Amino acid sequence: MTDECIHGFPIELCDICSPRQRDPEDIIKTPTPRRSRVTTSLRSTPSTPGGKVPAQVLPATRDFAALRAHHVTHIDNLAAIVAEGAVLASDQVTPVVDVSSAATREARGAATAPDGSSVAGHVPFTLSPDARRWDELRSGAEEDRWSDAARRTRATEFVVLVVPTTAFGASVILADTDADDPDVRFAVGPDAATNLLRRTDITDPSMHGVELLAGPRVPLSSVALVGVPNDRVRQQVKAVFAEQGGPAPRVAVFPPWFVPPLPED
Repeated sequence: MTDECIHGFPIELCDICSPRQRDPEDIIKTPTPRRSRVTTSLRSTPSTPGGKVPAQVLPATRDFAALRAHHVTHIDNLAAIVAEGAVLASDQVTPVVDVSSAATREARGAATAPDGSSVAGHVPFTLSPDARRWDELRSGAEEDRWSDAARRTRATEFVVLVVPTTAFGASVILADTDADDPDVRFAVGPDAATNLLRRTDITDPSMHGVELLAGPRVPLSSVALVGVPNDRVRQQVKAVFAEQGGPAPRVAVFPPWFVPPLPED
């Protein structure tokens, strides 16, 4: 069997570990283009003389079914997830490392999801690997919503479980902000979720504040990828899956997911 590289691919198929070589005669030399000075803000919308917005500058409609969801958990919690064969809702499990404060758990337990159950009765996901709450956690967890245990962790102690949104089915719930927020707007099902994303394009174009609720049980078989910060953690994750036996998702090193955001000026 071909060995995998640290990026989770067969070594010979990884463009980073085994960059493809081109024959000199196949390389066509082209002059370096002159850089043009951009005078239009990326946040502005150019218009035509008639005041109409060109079709090509309109934001593309995001299809919820084409997205991937991300669930962040501490590496010490992974063994229990693998043993269970599923990621469980927070009201069904006591994690080894609990990053939520008691107040946050209480608030989510008291908040109600559209299906009438507690928000805490669902597994939370984000639609961005740079989601706002993950930014807070990997930046030191100074906010009140995080536990003292969270403040003692480092970003490189976490892993990211990635699940295609198509795996959640028709009962998936999308929230345009934290699901326990009093002003949250919910959407149930993929079509409604696509519509909600369209409405949040202006206020949250990068989906940093959007929260997805699934479960109360998300099978481990639906996890397509485990993102890890470095090769050491990759080996830890692979060892956890090997101990339990059975198929394992691809484990890939992707350091940018675990780098705290730069402070704003």
